[in-house]
Amino acid sequence: MASNALKPSLLRSVAKRGYAAQASTQQSSFSLPSHEPKVTALPSGAVVASLETNAPVSRLAILFKAGSRYEQAKNLGASHTLRACVGLGTKNKSAFNITRTVQQAGGALSCESGREHIHYGMDIIRDSVDTGLDILGEVSLHPGLKTWELGDNLRRIKDELATVDPSTLAIDLLHKASYRNSGLGNSLFVPNHHLGKLAPELLGDFHASTHTASRMAIVGLGVDHGTLVSFANGLGLSSASGASTAATVSGGEIRHETGAPVTVVAVAGPGASIGTNDAAALAVAQHILGVGPGTKRGSAASNILAGSVAASGGLGSASALNVNYSDGGLFGYFVIADSASVGKVVSSVHSAVKGLKVSDADVARAKNQVKAAILMATESSAAAIEDMGLQALLTGAYRTPTAAAAAVDSVTAGTVNAALSKALGGKLSMSAVGSMASVPYLDQM
Repeated sequence: MASNALKPSLLRSVAKRGYAAQASTQQSSFSLPSHEPKVTALPSGAVVASLETNAPVSRLAILFKAGSRYEQAKNLGASHTLRACVGLGTKNKSAFNITRTVQQAGGALSCESGREHIHYGMDIIRDSVDTGLDILGEVSLHPGLKTWELGDNLRRIKDELATVDPSTLAIDLLHKASYRNSGLGNSLFVPNHHLGKLAPELLGDFHASTHTASRMAIVGLGVDHGTLVSFANGLGLSSASGASTAATVSGGEIRHETGAPVTVVAVAGPGASIGTNDAAALAVAQHILGVGPGTKRGSAASNILAGSVAASGGLGSASALNVNYSDGGLFGYFVIADSASVGKVVSSVHSAVKGLKVSDADVARAKNQVKAAILMATESSAAAIEDMGLQALLTGAYRTPTAAAAAVDSVTAGTVNAALSKALGGKLSMSAVGSMASVPYLDQM
């Protein structure tokens, strides 16, 4: 199951066009049949996945391997710019036409992206699925990239950059430090030296090279599978596919001085790829270390990381960090602390995780927490379609939450300890954002 553990690594919704679709269901004396997910791999290389939920509102999404990982030096920030342009004019429709059509159909258009993907989404009343697919295909495959619209949209991008919070920046810098020789180290954001300088031709070339059939997944909840397959077959996209540099954690350190009263520090080593045995083991390890309180306004003092923060005597909090990609990942911890005491908090947390050995009791408790988190995530259709889309795009298949939860049962204390040793016993990377006066260097920990 694709990991959603680290939300700062996925930037949400740059554009929302129209009114959210609303529909009410009436009570009836009969029960609707349950359905199994369907996955179809087309000859073009595209993957279509769907699950009939019998819901009155359908969720549709088209995903491409077009995240910041696939950018080159000349077009850094192209993925961010394309995300920000969703809802603007396309080659066949004006921005007004798109907005009006979505409103009339009772839909909501959105876009998000990560390091490996860009996700175009549509929520729409079930009776208007054809209209939703038409708009999705238009905004994702035929962006207008008009010079004057790009210029007008620049202010929006600047606003996004100005409101990036320190925790998101720390995670971004952690990737840069970890993957210095890989595209996974590319920032999710447009660099300052490219602001306003990504020409339509450059963006068009990036779009053409990444938005192809072999790099695409089409997914839907509450929609007929045959409808999605027919839509995918009718797109007539090229099957060309580009390669990316293999993800290898090099280790490194980036410190960003802001003088802020609160400092964020992230430390991580090599993690696990999506769908591997190590991914399940590290998911369990993440909950053993701690991911925050399990109840609203509750205490997480029983967690290893929370206990180490309390023992340090400083003011702050810590959480385990676990990110999975198609061919790698990062695993470690994340600290937010008062700048005056961040040094002793980080040192205490690092000492707690270094050489950590977990017990059978720890694993048994954490396995229940992981399975609960996986199954509870399905209660949100937005999270469900995101997970389905990422799995279909990055693995070409879809493992249901029930199957993913069942896979956790095979995790043992031995596999968790082995995964922890591999992740935290090798090359580590660190990023820090805030006041650096008391932050220790990586080689001092």
